[in-house]
Amino acid sequence: MAIQILENVALAPMTTMRVGGDARFFARVGGIEELSEAVLWAQRKGLPIFILGGGANTLVSQDGFVGLVIKIEMKGISYDGNRVTVEAGEWWDDVVCDIVAHDLWGVENLSLIPGTVGGAVVQNIGAYGAEICNTIFSVEALDIEKMQIKTFLQAKCEFGYRESIFKKNKNLVVLRVTLELKNDGVPNTEYEDVKKYFENKNIEAPSLQEIREAIVAIRTAKMPAPPLGTAGSFFKNPVVDMTTYETLKKEFPEIKAYMQGDNTVKLSAAWLIDHVGGWRGYRKGDAGVHEKQALILVNYGNASAEEMLSLAHEIKNNIKEKTNVTLEEEVVML
Repeated sequence: MAIQILENVALAPMTTMRVGGDARFFARVGGIEELSEAVLWAQRKGLPIFILGGGANTLVSQDGFVGLVIKIEMKGISYDGNRVTVEAGEWWDDVVCDIVAHDLWGVENLSLIPGTVGGAVVQNIGAYGAEICNTIFSVEALDIEKMQIKTFLQAKCEFGYRESIFKKNKNLVVLRVTLELKNDGVPNTEYEDVKKYFENKNIEAPSLQEIREAIVAIRTAKMPAPPLGTAGSFFKNPVVDMTTYETLKKEFPEIKAYMQGDNTVKLSAAWLIDHVGGWRGYRKGDAGVHEKQALILVNYGNASAEEMLSLAHEIKNNIKEKTNVTLEEEVVML
């Protein structure tokens, strides 16, 4: 059966920010054959391609997209001992929930991060002292330039802070990922919020399920709930050299930062936006900064993509002016 190519499809409802225009052409793909067919269709017509997962980290412009948007909907999860192979279209948190139910350690601190598995790999998602790259054994991807399926072992994925070869090379479309997990893990509770959570509950050695419950509770308390639109953390935490950090520390003694072990320091973007810029809780029309987490920009209802971007630029300029630190967007712009 030939793949169905739709025309003039609204993208806003398919993103968690809920802004943006239409895709000129749009296709849902549930397997490699459909994906290949959609890619070849766009290539024959000379159209640009954009791969969409859960839309959790995507900001679509009001102009929409002139080419073909391909929505990845491949599903499936299988277990082979402590290795778990997951299709790219699975919702990430459903996978985490299933893995925890199988008593496997490694992704519990990444609970409740919105988006699909494919997007999680592309972004190298991280939270509460964990990153997905630390559990990846291999990734299968379709090279749409050569129309070949390639397998990348973890070392070849070029993972970095919110970075991967799949983010840098737009010709690579993630198909599935194999995670290598642990049967007997050590609770990762060093992150400040997680440590406080268990101290308040007087739990010294939390179980795997208790860690997932803690992360879900912490994230739920901080994150805006639907129908509010958000793309999660809008900015990356900036990494600076030690000299820059020491200068900032003199001016802002309470600055929140994390030593990286390579003479660089990762600064908390949320702390800078909140305590240096004073942006937390700010609202202009329907575009605003979440009152509980300054790293999250919120569409309160009818904000446009341009209004959200304008707010982001104001914040960036303000922080640059006050600290000489440049904030970089984590969100993918379409």
